[in-house]
Amino acid sequence: MIGIVLIGHSRIASEMLVSLQYVVGEQPLMDALDVTNDSSPELIADMLITKIRTCDVGQGVLLLADMFGGTPCNVAMGCLRAGHVEVVSGFNLPLLIKAATLRHHVNSLSELAQQVVRAGRQYIQVAPNITTTDHISSNGDSVKHADA
Repeated sequence: MIGIVLIGHSRIASEMLVSLQYVVGEQPLMDALDVTNDSSPELIADMLITKIRTCDVGQGVLLLADMFGGTPCNVAMGCLRAGHVEVVSGFNLPLLIKAATLRHHVNSLSELAQQVVRAGRQYIQVAPNITTTDHISSNGDSVKHADA
């Protein structure tokens, strides 16, 4: 199974892992690293390497960083090893669900990275513009409103 490590600013990595596990259940070989202002890039790199080693059982590790160009992603990029450690920048819950469910079935780490990026993009949508909506009033009656 491919391991997964999330890395991000503040508590986004650990909170997204909690959210993922709420939806799909406990996930083995998956961890999170929260990056705070008081951590040096060297300390972050050391902690990330430890988490990568813990989550790697020989099929590689997918690193999911919260935002391209930020310290968490920059540190993750320093761990990049083609075929063994791949980095994807930017994550959302649909991307994480796809990663958690596909990592048992894909042929390679690179394939997993490509598929989760597609899933993450697919589920970012603009809600359709609706000119008339139904609302339920406080007494339970259906009320039509025209948007301005």
